[in-house]
Amino acid sequence: MAEWIKAGAVIFAAGLALYLIVVLVVWVGQERFIYQTRSLPSGYRFTFDASYEEVSIPAADGEAINGLFFRARGDTRGAVLYFHGNRGNLSRWGHMHRPFTDRGYDVLLIDYRGYGKSTGKPSEAGLYQDGEAALQWLRQHHRLEQVIFYGRSLGSGVAAYLASRHTPKSLILETPYDVLPNVIQHQVMLPLPGGIFRHHFPNLRYLPEAKCPIHILAGTHDQLIPLRLSLQLKPLLRAPSDFLLIQGAGHHNLSAFRAYHFELDRLLLP
Repeated sequence: MAEWIKAGAVIFAAGLALYLIVVLVVWVGQERFIYQTRSLPSGYRFTFDASYEEVSIPAADGEAINGLFFRARGDTRGAVLYFHGNRGNLSRWGHMHRPFTDRGYDVLLIDYRGYGKSTGKPSEAGLYQDGEAALQWLRQHHRLEQVIFYGRSLGSGVAAYLASRHTPKSLILETPYDVLPNVIQHQVMLPLPGGIFRHHFPNLRYLPEAKCPIHILAGTHDQLIPLRLSLQLKPLLRAPSDFLLIQGAGHHNLSAFRAYHFELDRLLLP
């Protein structure tokens, strides 16, 4: 019996030590996990299959936010302010203008601070400032009621924050989460103490404060942000039909499904 107790104590101690190591790793390294930045030299030239204007937008704290502005094909129905995910930069994300410019919308995409050519170091408060700066720039070209906020993955937190403080034409979130720490806990597959997280992006708090129509696009096979986290936001929508489920889609490939483009037609076209 004593040997069993001793063995159990050893297993418990080893498990506790492993858990504490995971907690320490998340505490120390969460910025690296959340903000997977990739910088670009200032002289880098973007290459896309459409013309664009490259802009430098000053944030309130003096950081310079790099952006790309694509104009609609044909008559303009409005504009989309697009907030991308946590990895890469505009050399990867710039092509995402296409679903919107093809449907008659101007598009502004930005690199958050620390990404691409944008200066500074990313943080939750900093990304909110970047979003505000981008919106103020876009409002020089479009009235707020003509602008759609579109947030993908990490960018859903920036878009939802903006919508809680401004009233755009609508808010569209692609593969969003309820609060960001739940995404991290899903990835490490362990419950973690809430106090270790420095970045929250609480969509669950911001969506009830938004006064515009809200639509969510999510895939059934998302392994990075599981569907159950997106579904936490469904009760906050005006109607269940505003939660648009793409069968078979994962986290990175919603646009490869015809259902995604069908839903964009429904949301963006008169």
